[in-house]
Amino acid sequence: MHWLDWTVVAFYVGTLILITVKARRTRLLEDFTVASRDLPGAMVFATLSATYIGPAYTLGIAAGGTEKGYAWYLIGLMMPLQTVLVGKWVAPRMREHSQCHSVGHVMGEIYGTPVRWVTGVLSFLFNSFVVGLIARAFGEVVSTFTGIPAETVIIVGTLPVIFYAAWGGVKTVILTDAIQFVALAVAVPTVVYFSGYLFDFGSLAGKVSELHFTWHGGYPPTELAGLVIAFFFGEILLPPYCARALAARDPGQAGRGFMAAGLFGFPWMFVVVTIGIIGGASFPGMTGDTVFLKTMEMYLPVGMLGLVLAAIFGIIMSSQDSCLHSASVAFSIDIYQTIRPEASDKTLLAYSRYAVVAIGVIAVIFALLVPGLVQALLIVYTLWAPTVVAPLVIGLLWKGVPKGCGMAGIVAGAAAAAIWEWSLGNPYGVPSLVAGLVANQLAFWAVAYRYRRWRLR
Repeated sequence: MHWLDWTVVAFYVGTLILITVKARRTRLLEDFTVASRDLPGAMVFATLSATYIGPAYTLGIAAGGTEKGYAWYLIGLMMPLQTVLVGKWVAPRMREHSQCHSVGHVMGEIYGTPVRWVTGVLSFLFNSFVVGLIARAFGEVVSTFTGIPAETVIIVGTLPVIFYAAWGGVKTVILTDAIQFVALAVAVPTVVYFSGYLFDFGSLAGKVSELHFTWHGGYPPTELAGLVIAFFFGEILLPPYCARALAARDPGQAGRGFMAAGLFGFPWMFVVVTIGIIGGASFPGMTGDTVFLKTMEMYLPVGMLGLVLAAIFGIIMSSQDSCLHSASVAFSIDIYQTIRPEASDKTLLAYSRYAVVAIGVIAVIFALLVPGLVQALLIVYTLWAPTVVAPLVIGLLWKGVPKGCGMAGIVAGAAAAAIWEWSLGNPYGVPSLVAGLVANQLAFWAVAYRYRRWRLR
């Protein structure tokens, strides 16, 4: 890359660090965990958009577009679609839990302390592994793109995130997210413009398979349905997203922020898939996450390439800082506080900061040394939706839900997903997420039915 591009990247990262240093250090637990519950809907929109549009919904979706075309627009749309639905019906209900600091805390109010602790453990594991996975994947991609050793990218890219997440908590995370959202929303679509295909889609269609412009992309129906289901349910109400709902100024601001973030995802997914298709036409035979970056390098002029690469850095940092913060809050609020309920807010705030640093350092070490990190993440990712999501949504919508339903659903969903995935090998092409959700709901409603029978006696 040209020196001017590296100057733009360095200026961008330096600006984020400077803003963090200038920002006031949080001194209250509520500031650190939920930003004093004072976020307007516009900030919820910006920070949530920057958080969910991470590497998977940029580099990963573009790679899918390269391989299968606009079928990946259909698949990718599931994330913004469910975000809109959550904003309409679920996020406002979550914000009504005005004393809660995390998704585990909410689950505890609905189903009791044991469910809070289990949800906290799942949240802690999921977010911790995501931080390491993002660092590792980004290090490998940038190394391929620039020649910089992956180890250097992992360390240099993660340390600033650890610093500002520990310094200011969710307030600095949200502030930097807003900046990163503006950068990515403005910069990334310019790749389509500078490629020359914006007004010449016919030429692009002639260079790739006809299947790229079909809704199925050549996928067998069962495989496509499995991907659609997995992308719809896989990231519903992940801990970083719940934190945005809890930090909103009021239930209405939470709902509007979520719905706006979801609507933003509709054009975003189209742009990213289109970049992937352009990359497939420009680099025949190339697949994987590097297609997006190579397409940038080929078409963007000097200076603009640096801006878009800085936006990609922002995407990575937004996902990392959000997961790092959520993991630390899960540890202090949902795990430590359930063991030591007498702990003061000052103690919990200190433990949250310690957890940020510890989790960040461990994640970097994992990213550098542990080749099986991806598999570890898949384990936790597979178990999140079949365990927590359905009881959480039902508990928010159904006032007075029997407390025993939550733990029954979590245990049944986890067991079924694990057996379906690793013992049976996903028979009939049905994802383990679906099997786990079915088992979760069977157990949940079985307990609810028994409770109703008991009440009628």
